[in-house]
Amino acid sequence: MDVAGVAVRPVLADVGRINMLFALETRPPGPGWLPLGGTDADAVGVGTLSAEVERVRGRLAELSGRPGTSVEWRVAASVFHQGLATRLLSPVLAAALCHGALLDAARFHWDPSREGPVVLRTSQERAGEVAGGTAEVADWVEHTVVLGVMARVARDLAGVGKVARGLLRGNTAAALAGAVRSLGVGRPAWRERAEEVAGDLLGRPSLTGTGGYTGTDAAGSAVFRRTTCCLYYRVPNTGYCGDCALRP
Repeated sequence: MDVAGVAVRPVLADVGRINMLFALETRPPGPGWLPLGGTDADAVGVGTLSAEVERVRGRLAELSGRPGTSVEWRVAASVFHQGLATRLLSPVLAAALCHGALLDAARFHWDPSREGPVVLRTSQERAGEVAGGTAEVADWVEHTVVLGVMARVARDLAGVGKVARGLLRGNTAAALAGAVRSLGVGRPAWRERAEEVAGDLLGRPSLTGTGGYTGTDAAGSAVFRRTTCCLYYRVPNTGYCGDCALRP
């Protein structure tokens, strides 16, 4: 049991109010729930990830009014990957910046037998404290999410469906930029520090070449543009994302 550091429950109660992407349940994972991190037999594996991709594939086909086979597996894998990255990065980033709490994404759990969207829970009761400012926050986000859970997920997806690793790295970068933007909207006082963390991470080898900030919008928020495409435009009846490299 965690005995030192920052109590996690009040931190998550607060950051979960930013929007649903920052929500992380603190109830104990129930039977059948799997940890996103780790290498033991109980951790999320290739089979579970493949089933999640098929779930997303069916949902995308339903939304486009086409049969499931009209959506390529690699497209669904990319959409799933970026969505999961957003769900991990958002609470980890917000907890670290707003409360100085280091959430461990490897201790997040999900229920692969659920119905509906992904719901995440954490078994972490207390978290380490940030002591070194935004550089330490960037170090932690990189360790637990970018080079941690999401790197393993990307490796497994690339092995199953031959999804380009560079595309998946770009998804993580885009998810980071999206989490930063949402945090800046929900907690304006933390916008500049969040953008500083993102800028730091985008310059590191783990994410270098995936994209960057190209200026600011009318509200003063940094505008991100990626160098790769998530392939969402290949879903029937859709278009390009706002940060897509294929946009003019």
